[in-house]
Amino acid sequence: MTADAAPQPDSPGGRMLRVAGTVLAALVWQGPRSDARWPYPRSRRLTRWLTVVFVVYGLVVAVASAGAIFNDDRRMVGGIAFLMLLPFVLALWLANRRPMDAWRLMAVWVIVVPFLVGPPVPTVPVLEVWEWLFVIPVVLMAAWAGPAAVSLGVGVLTCVVLVVVTFFTPWVHDASLLPVSMAVVAGTVAIGMAFGARWDARRALEAERLRVAEAQAERGALAERARIAREMHDVVAHHMSMIAVRCETAPYRLGDLPDSARSELAEVAAAAREALGDLQNLLGVLRSSDGGGEWAPQPGVDELESLLSDARAAGADVTWELDPGGPVAAPLGLTVYRVVQQGLANAAQHAGGAPVRVSLSRNGSRLVVTVANGPGTAPDVPGSGQGLRGMHERVEVHGGTLRAEPSDDGGFLLRAELPIGGRP
Repeated sequence: MTADAAPQPDSPGGRMLRVAGTVLAALVWQGPRSDARWPYPRSRRLTRWLTVVFVVYGLVVAVASAGAIFNDDRRMVGGIAFLMLLPFVLALWLANRRPMDAWRLMAVWVIVVPFLVGPPVPTVPVLEVWEWLFVIPVVLMAAWAGPAAVSLGVGVLTCVVLVVVTFFTPWVHDASLLPVSMAVVAGTVAIGMAFGARWDARRALEAERLRVAEAQAERGALAERARIAREMHDVVAHHMSMIAVRCETAPYRLGDLPDSARSELAEVAAAAREALGDLQNLLGVLRSSDGGGEWAPQPGVDELESLLSDARAAGADVTWELDPGGPVAAPLGLTVYRVVQQGLANAAQHAGGAPVRVSLSRNGSRLVVTVANGPGTAPDVPGSGQGLRGMHERVEVHGGTLRAEPSDDGGFLLRAELPIGGRP
């Protein structure tokens, strides 16, 4: 064949060659595949019990064969014959776990056995009965385990082994029974392939059920997020809008106001407008089916100065020292920002009028965020605890730790340590 006449990769002949090469590689040697049917069944306990059953079955056949068939001076002493049959028992032990390896061992040993012992009387019909008792279970499991092409290859090569045993071993065989023996092999392979197809159908059905369940769960989550978004818009956004509008119109409605009151109202209105903007972004995330809203710009370490300045302008006694020691990744910076923000909110709620100290520093490969406040002078306002729980979750995402505990001076200490390189 010339180079021009060689099968092209995309031609039918080229595809057949690739399939034949893949099947041959699987038959001769191939390690575990990610799409293999085995181990089967899924219950490990049942798999172990099936292995025990196969081994006991193999030992019974080996003992019976060694005692009733080979215990003859003309052929082989029974005890030695039992040792000779142990490779078949090993093949049965492998059949439930590594069926292709079991089939390879069985095929080789079927060819080797005639060279180790003398022939039986009368003439052997290709394989003796005891050989079929070993061959059929192993061929069945090998045909069950692999894809259709590999299972067909198992049947074809098993028939080739029968031909080799019939015509190329020292025993005299009845060649007229070779077609019947091949038919037995073909029937065994067909049954194994049917079991394998049924297993593939069950696995495909299970995968489809999981996909449908995940889709239903996702739709339920989207519906719940949409409901939460509607509730937040109807309740929170309405009240925040009213706060902003009343603060902005107060100077015109109430007449003359001191400059300090005008400034205070303007700051409250600006804070309300900012909260409304954050709320709109959050509603976009809740309503988004693909989480696209999460890619909106988020605050980070660079915005801490503005956050603390706004808190001081609102009347909080805040001091800070910020030294991150270099650039901070956006996800980590957002967590730092939220920890400080929640710490300021907790101090204002539970320790009104207390001084608050905020620090951000780098300690080796970790960022250390501290928000500490002294005892408050205003009455404590009970909270739900959701803020601290949310901070714990944010910090744990990065593999960090969070301490939230009373301090020695009667105040409260919030300290978070976050790995700069992410979760260790």
